This record gives sequence, structure tokens and C-alpha cells, in this order.
Amino acid sequence: MADRGGRFLVGIDTGGTFTDLVAFDTETGVLTTAKTPSVPNGPGRALLDVVHAADLAMTDIAGLVHGTTVGTNALIERTGARVLLLVTAGHEDIPYIQRINRKTLYDLRWQKPKPLLTSRRDSVGVPERMGAEGQVIRPLDADALVAACRAVRATPIEAVAICLLFAYVNPEHERQVHEIVARELPGRPISVSHQVAPIWREYERTSTTIADAYLKPLMGRYIGDLSSSLSDAGLRVPWTIMKSNGGAMLAAAAAAHPIQTAQSGPAGGMLVAAALGAQAGLRDLLTLDMGGTSADVGIILDGQQRHTTEYEIEWGVPAAIPLIDIRSIGAGGGSIAWVDAGGFLRVGPESARATPGPACYGLGGTRPTVTDANVILGRIDPDYFLGGRMSLDATLAEAALAELAGQAGLTTIDLASSIVEIANENMASAIKMVSLERGYDPRQFALFGFGGAGPLHAAAVARSLRIPRVLIPMYPGNASALGMLLADLRVDKVWTQAFRSSRVDADLVARQFADIRAAAEAELRDEGFFGEPEVHFSISMRYAGQNYENQVPVPTATMTEQALQTAFAAFENIHAERYGYAIAGEEIELVAFHVTALGRRTAPTLSAQLEQRDSGEPSLRPVHFRGLGYVPTSIYRRYTLRAGERIDGPCILEEPGATTLVEPGMTAEVLLDGQVLIEIGVG
Repeated sequence: MADRGGRFLVGIDTGGTFTDLVAFDTETGVLTTAKTPSVPNGPGRALLDVVHAADLAMTDIAGLVHGTTVGTNALIERTGARVLLLVTAGHEDIPYIQRINRKTLYDLRWQKPKPLLTSRRDSVGVPERMGAEGQVIRPLDADALVAACRAVRATPIEAVAICLLFAYVNPEHERQVHEIVARELPGRPISVSHQVAPIWREYERTSTTIADAYLKPLMGRYIGDLSSSLSDAGLRVPWTIMKSNGGAMLAAAAAAHPIQTAQSGPAGGMLVAAALGAQAGLRDLLTLDMGGTSADVGIILDGQQRHTTEYEIEWGVPAAIPLIDIRSIGAGGGSIAWVDAGGFLRVGPESARATPGPACYGLGGTRPTVTDANVILGRIDPDYFLGGRMSLDATLAEAALAELAGQAGLTTIDLASSIVEIANENMASAIKMVSLERGYDPRQFALFGFGGAGPLHAAAVARSLRIPRVLIPMYPGNASALGMLLADLRVDKVWTQAFRSSRVDADLVARQFADIRAAAEAELRDEGFFGEPEVHFSISMRYAGQNYENQVPVPTATMTEQALQTAFAAFENIHAERYGYAIAGEEIELVAFHVTALGRRTAPTLSAQLEQRDSGEPSLRPVHFRGLGYVPTSIYRRYTLRAGERIDGPCILEEPGATTLVEPGMTAEVLLDGQVLIEIGVG
């Protein structure tokens, strides 16, 4: 982020309920935060609102990184473009056939998820055929393609996805199809599989390409409109958007590759978790980012995020993009409590979002939410929400819970406790997915709790999982926005080709590594980075006969015999760690070769300037705990606490963007950098 007159580096995360900002003053080192309600029908307006709330002028900004949920929401809510899919003739039903596995094995009424195509008629076969080695089996029938394009000119097709058989080996036919489509259907954005997802597995490649085309018109409009608004407001520097892989890219590039923003916001949180965890001496973390709409969980091993290409738009509809491994569930402050047909209490995934919001917001919401329950339990001060800039109405919260309590056969207080406990257990179950189900014991980790609601629930989630410590960062409600300031420019490239470990063409691998490295570095230069990039290599490997791979880092692109044997040993170690066994001497398949190029950027200082003064006497407020009833609980303003101060629970630490709950029997300590470490006392 080069300084072109301004002095602030700004990260903005637009969530489903709130929009968060962190601004780093490059001259003084001071961090400024702001939080405003999101605008569901105008996310660009929310961005301008939060800049205004931070009392910043656009001309003061030297660099801007934006995390957006525009693409994510369009995928979840199915509000993207109508897409024409062009595939190799005979493969038109790939988006509908999908995979043989089922979400619910014994549910006879279960239906496969619908693809992002509006109609089966929108999947059109193109007469052509490439072989598995890239040889032309059937030349492209250009006349038939022209006729197909002209047949849909009058239809409301808004974008085109092209995914031909074996295009990741030889993309020549896809290039020809792209050229014809651009001529015959002008103005429609086009996505081609060899650029979006040059991988094998036909369904995953097709689904990813459809998703990219599905988002292009929407993201193009959003980024274009927002760029104009920012420019009109005085922004004079190029701005970037957070990518799902933890990097950033210019806004114009995001419009061209929108599927890469599918996990834009949560990625920033994982970056700040790794940085602040390491700063506190905790390099193995489980993360809990609980906001108003959802909760995102992840894992950090030895200070590094885990990356994957296994993102699902919904169960059974994949998008094979490089991203930080994050699992999301519908458990946020706005998650709605309800009673199902069997009489069981449920929480989420439906959310009240920013509008109308929880009942206590007083904006028209009438259904009880997790936030309403926390207000009734005394855990949120109605007069200090967002630092007092927004008042909550406890009477409305109680009325919303009372109606549901009658259906559930519970008292209002028992219902509120149950809502919080169910939300906590839902989040604990999600954390098990990224830890226990992969062979990692949560008891060996610390939990990093952030997001507007994360610090309020993190201690209880940790207690449930017997996690011994919880780390709460400074500015937890704005942590994802802060993480965006840590994002480097990042480009991921892949070459797909299968080899057996006994027959690796080392020279071909070295040439292909060199080619995709050059492509990645060229893309960094297009993003405005002209320094020396940091380049990492890895290979996706599996035992012969397996269906899924593990990505193995390799130190060099030169595949000598020694380098290969080292890589094979590393694969077996990873396999043993994740699955509990390795098969010595078994044939290994190398199926994909990856290059990651990083354009490192100067990161802000994360240590806060703490007020070195006595915290004074805390106030007291009755807070309800299951089994104890309402307990007099110490209430502290977090930023008056001194480094090194230890506080026994029960207590609450309040700040403008979040509330931290320390339960009875737990102890909180303020670290030198301002973070709070909670000892859970699980034994």
C-alpha cells in the first residue's frame, strides 16, 4: 500500500449485521476503530458510513483493504446471474448428476442440491473433444457453437461459463469457444475453467466455473459503483479486496475473478489470529469468530493457517478455490430461536441480520435471538451497546422470549439460558469438525475468540471442549478488519498432471513449476507489486487408489531424486498425523503442483497503547448463570485495565465493539500487548 498523500491504512469488513473499520496511522502508530450497522440493500453505503463514523476523510487514506460478503450472500441466497453453461457435448448433465454421496443416508425424501443454473436448458453441449493427454479427438464445431449462441441471444442469459473436457491439460478449445462467445454474445461476462479452476474432477471444476460466472455481473456492478463512490468521496489510491486465500487483490481483479472472494471477510480474522496468537506465545489455536449472522471456526498450527480447496456453497455444491480452511455455521448474535415440529428448541441458522435485527434493537424484529437472550441474562448492558451509541430495549427482548417460552414449555429465564447453551454447543460442534475429526485434540490448543459476539461466548465454548485457555484480542469486534491490514498480495497457481512416485518426469515438473511461477509473478506485477516476491511450492499427493489428496510443501521446484524422496517422506508424515497411519513403500501419486507467490507489504504494529492507570472499582450487575441464578458480577471497562492485572470471574469486560464474559471459576489476565488471556480451569 504505497502512501500517495494519505497517512491511514484502512481495513473494512462488511458483515451481515455490522460493518467494521480499523485505521492504522502510519505516522503515530495509533489504531482507530469504528462499527456501524450494515445496509443489506446497500453494502457500498455501509462502507462510506463507517469511514464517516471513524471521522476519516478519503483523502487521508493511503491504502484500503475491503472484505465483502456481497459474493458470499449471493451464493447463499441464490441471487446471482442467470448463467449459460457450455460443456463438451454429452456432458450437459454434470451439474445435476453431481456425486454419489448423500448428505443424509437414510432420508428417503432427500433431494440433491440444485446447481446455480436456472434451467436445465441453460446447459448446452458443444461438439468437440479433448483426450486425457490433451490430444484433439474431435475438432471444435464452430458453426454449431455459433448457432447455439444465437439461439440464446433473446433469453435473459447474463453470463457464460465454459468448461470443456480436459481443458486443464489443453485449453485450446476453451480459448476458441471464448473467442466465439465474446463475439456472438457481446456484453456477457465469461468464465473459462482453465483460468478459474485448472484441476481435474469434472464436477468440481464445472461447479466452480459456474459459480464464478454466477457472481460476475453482480460483483462487477458492486465494485464499479463502489469505486465511483469512493472516488467521488475523495479516495485517490487503488483499493484492494480480501481474497479467500488470505491475500488481497486489486478491486478490478476481484471483479474479473469474483469466486475468489467467497470467504473474503473471515480470512482477515484468521490472519490476525495467527499474528496475535504468536505475539502471545500461542502458536496452536482454534479460532471462533462469532458475529451477528454466523460463526466461523478454523485452526492454526504452529502459527500457520491451514489452506484447502474444499469450499462448499452448500452441501454438494463445491467451489474448488484456494482458501483458508474455515467452517461457517448459522450461529450469530442475530440467530433466531424457534421450536421445530417435534417440539425441540433450535437456534439458527436463520438470522435477523441488521434489518430488522434482534427484538431488542427496536427496529421491528419480533422473533427471539441469541442477543435478546444475552440481554435478559444480564450479559449485555442495554445502555452500553456499541459503547453507548446504540441502546437496546430489554422489554422488547423479554416480550419476544416470552412468546416462544410458552411454545417450549419453559420460563423466560430458562429459555434464554437454553438459547445461549444451544448456540454454544453448535459452535463447539463446528470446532470439533476442524480439530477432533482431523486428529487434533482441542485440549492441546488455545481458543482465539473474536467478532462482536465471540468474546461473550468463547469461555463457555472452551469449557465445553475442555480447552484450557482463551485469548481475546484488542478490538475483538473489529479483528477481521484489522487482519485485512496484514494481508499481502497473494497469487495461487496450479498445474494438474498425474505421476506415480516410481515414474516422475522431474524435468517436466521443473519446467511447469517455472511456467506457473512466472505466471504468478506476472499477476503480482499486474497488482502493482514490483519487489521480490516470496514463492512457495507444494505438491498434492495421495496413495495410489485413494480419491483425495494432501498438499505437501516442497522447498524447491527442482525435483532431484533426493528432493522427491524428502517430499514422499513428508507426505507419509502428514498422512500419519491426519489419519493415524502411513503405508511404508506404497506407491504414491503426485496429482497437482502448486505455486504461491506473495507480495509482502508493510504491516501495522499490533501492540496497543494501554492506559497505565488504576482500573478503579468495578460496578456490579446481576448476571445469570445456569445452576447459580443471578450472581452479582463485576463489570469493568476493558481499556482501563492495566497490563499484568488479574481478575477472577465472574466478571464482564466491556468495550465499544464487544463484551467479554469470564465465568465463575475462571481467571482473566491482561497481557503486555493488551490482549486478555482467560484461564478456564478445566483441569
